[in-house]
This record gives sequence, structure tokens and C-alpha cells, in this order.
Amino acid sequence: MKICILAAGKGTRMGEYGEKINKSLLPIRNKAIISHIIDSFLDSDEFVIALGYRGYQVKEYLSMAHPERKFQYVDVENFENEGSGPGLSLLCCKNYLNEPFYYMPCDCILHTNLENLPQTNWIGTTKVSPDESISYCNLKVENGLVKGVQDKKKSNSDYVAFSAPLFVNDYEIFWDGLKNNQKIQNEHQISNGITMLFQKSTLTAIDIKWEDIGDLKKYQKVSSQSENFDFSKPNEFIYFVNNIVIKFSTESENISQVVSKSKIHSDIFPKIKSSGKNFFCYEYFDGDIFYNIDDIHKFELFLNWLEKNLWNTVDVEDRKMNILCKNFYYQKTITRINNFKEKYVDYQLPLSVNGDDIHMLDEILEKIPWEELFNGIPCFIHGDLNFGNILYNENEFCLIDCRPNFAGFVEFGDLYYDLAKLYAGLIINFQDIRDNNFEYIESNKTAKINLKKWELRDSLIKIFEDYIISKNLNLQRIRILSGITFLNMAPLHNSPFDKLLMAYGSKLINDEIFTKNNTA
Repeated sequence: MKICILAAGKGTRMGEYGEKINKSLLPIRNKAIISHIIDSFLDSDEFVIALGYRGYQVKEYLSMAHPERKFQYVDVENFENEGSGPGLSLLCCKNYLNEPFYYMPCDCILHTNLENLPQTNWIGTTKVSPDESISYCNLKVENGLVKGVQDKKKSNSDYVAFSAPLFVNDYEIFWDGLKNNQKIQNEHQISNGITMLFQKSTLTAIDIKWEDIGDLKKYQKVSSQSENFDFSKPNEFIYFVNNIVIKFSTESENISQVVSKSKIHSDIFPKIKSSGKNFFCYEYFDGDIFYNIDDIHKFELFLNWLEKNLWNTVDVEDRKMNILCKNFYYQKTITRINNFKEKYVDYQLPLSVNGDDIHMLDEILEKIPWEELFNGIPCFIHGDLNFGNILYNENEFCLIDCRPNFAGFVEFGDLYYDLAKLYAGLIINFQDIRDNNFEYIESNKTAKINLKKWELRDSLIKIFEDYIISKNLNLQRIRILSGITFLNMAPLHNSPFDKLLMAYGSKLINDEIFTKNNTA
């Protein structure tokens, strides 16, 4: 059986997501929408995919997520101008569909088993309110058969909405009808083909269980059904499909840099199977995140492992390293704080955090010993070294989700940055954030941060601090940099975690600079 999936449109109803990714690739429950659709059909089925807007992304993703499936791609030239629409996109696929086939939009997920449904013309339907009906192709049904169509018109309760899929058995009749390019809301719809089916043959209506993801509000509703906090970054997505991990980034250079970085030390990163412009994928590592360890001595083993396998020194001229650290620590921090202020135009840092008074943000930034931070120690680094990015099993460690570069350089970074990232992930258990086990309350210019109690936290911090001292490294510098990493993370995350990061980071730096030094 052939299934035609239309994924050509620009996704203008998906808000900011539509500007960066083909809407069929938006993740739901760790898989792209199109993967959910594909998994609704048999392994032996073939797929005809209509492509237009960011079509290369769909090809990249499907080649990684479903390499064993059969796909025929059809490029739709007019996917956004007058006369475009699902009807035109489907017509472009006609040469591959001169046989019975399924038609599927790319913005829904089916929850109905299709195996035992009839092999005659039938259409999936659902009940919607009259107010919602204007967004749908609405069908008049009598005795289980479609007898009329009102496309994109407000319809009363006598009508049901076309959900998905449409099974076309009498394909010649359907194509004859679809050639009628009468426009509805300036688009070529498929309703003319549907009309011809029930006029020249019969079209059975079947109630289908489904999830509609046709616009931003609906996508957010389905996405929010998870109890987890949305920890994702605005320009990145992650998928887990068929025992591989797929990462998406809007930044093509980041993809190429991560691939290059993984090749420098292929023994500590997952093996990358494939990469493209916006996607790369790697093999799934059978292990657990380090936040779930129950033996603190594993952390001691890990620190020794990092010394031997990750933190290899690199010869970089002092002046060059100083300039790079200045750009990375100072310039990037100022930019990120400005991004945060653009996000919250009237934002003011709380005057106290968890009962402790803190200085104004500008005062905190002014007192940071920046010149000391610029004297970095060049070595190969991970760049986002927290327990959530460390996988472990009985035999080995594996590091995932490395930072693409440090101030533009893949081959090296500052050792202190990795140490600060590791320390920051001990102060805040990021897995608890993902699990939504945190609270941030702000009122009357005060902030209260409640984090889930992590039994091993204090013991792990002591092991880490003892390690730092034993290596003659500057612990205060690491604490200050940890606070700076929180400030830099803040604009990249969602509320209220973003404000928690800004408040906690400011307090951490404030405590090191003012409180411990007893300065005003």
C-alpha cells in the first residue's frame, strides 16, 4: 500500500517553529510527527512525500530515523503562492499514486488501528464545535456515508470534520475531481476530489481517534501533556527513534562542529552515524545518566577518567587565549543578559534570594574579576559537562551533547569552563528541573527557590572541591564562573526556570564577591 504525506506547506500557523523547521518534524513524545504517522502503517508500505518548504530537512530526518522505509519524494514548486494548497500538492504526486492509496496530512497523529478498516473509499472524521469548523473540511454524513461537503465554512452540528486519513480506492474518480482547481480561501483544497468520490461512488465516514497538531496552540497543548518541564533550547530538538538519537539545530555550523569534535575524541563521544545541514544522529548508548548514580566513588573514578581521556592540554599562545576568554566570558555574558532583558523588558533582579540580600546586577557584574577569568587553561573540553550529559554503565563512560565550540574553536577551550559547568550541575540538579521538581516564587522584589533534596549533593560537591584544591586550581574562580554560566543559560530557557537561573546565578556570584569578602 502507498501512503501520501503532504509536507510541503510553510507551517505559517506554527508561529516561530514554522520559521525554523518543517512542521512535520516537530517533536511529540520524543519522535517527529511524521514518525508517528509512518509508525501507523505497515513496514512493507511505501510513502510518497510531497515536499516544498524546508523539504531537505524532511529528507535528512527520514534518512536517519527510518532508513529501512521506502520513500518517494516529490518536489512541489508552488507551495506558498496563490493556487497552492493540499490539493495542488497532492496532484503533484499523482504519477506515483495511480492505485489505491492513503492520503495523510502531516500535522496529526492517529490512534486508530487501520489494519481492519475497509478497502473501499473511506474518510476519517471527528466531531468539532461549530466555532472550530471553519478551520476544517466539514462533511454531511447520512447512514455512515458522506453526502455533502462544506470546506472551511462554519458548519452546524449536523456536520463532522475531516480528520485523517482519507483512503482512496477509486483513484481515477478522485483524480478527476481534484483537477478542478476551484480555490477556497485562495488555496487549492482536496475537497473537490472528496466530492467526486461520494458523487460518483461511495465514501464511508469512520470516526477516528487522533491528535490534531494543526496550529501552534494545538501543538503546545499536545506537548504540554507531559509532566516534565520543557528544558529544551529554542533552536534545538532531540528525537529518540529506532535505537538512535537524532539532534536538530537551526545552526548548520554547530552540526558540523559537533561532528568534527566527536572525531577528535571518538572514544569518549557516541559514534555519529550520519549528519546533514540541520540534523545529525548517533548510536544510542546503553547506560544511565550520572544523576542517577548511587555510589559517590563513581564520581572520583569519573574525575580521573576526565583527566586521562578528555582534558588533554593544547598549546595556545597566552594572548590569544586571553582574547578568546574575554569574548567568551565577558562579551557573551553581556549579550545574553541583554537577550534576557529583551525577553522581560521591565525585569529587575530580586533584592533578595532565599532570604539573603544581593546587590544589583550591574554592581555584581562590575565587581567580577574579569581579568583573572581571561587567563584560561587551554585544553580539549566538553563544554556542557553536567551529570545529565554523562552516561555510565558498568564498563565505560560516554559524554553526550558537547558544546560545538569555545569562542569559535573546536579543538580547545578553557579547562575552567568545564569545571564550572560540572560544578553548576552539582549545585542545581538539572534532571530535577526536567522532572519539574522545582519551584520559583517571586514577589515584592524577593525570590524563593525550592529545589528537590538530592541526597548525594553535598558529598559530591565535597569530592569535587577537594579535587580542585588537590590540583591547585582556583575554587572561587570556578564558583564565579558557575554563576556566570547560569546567567548565560537564562535567556535560552523557559519560564520560570529562566528567572531562577538569573536569580541563582546572581546570588552565587554575589556570595563569592561580596559576602565571603565582607565587602559592601
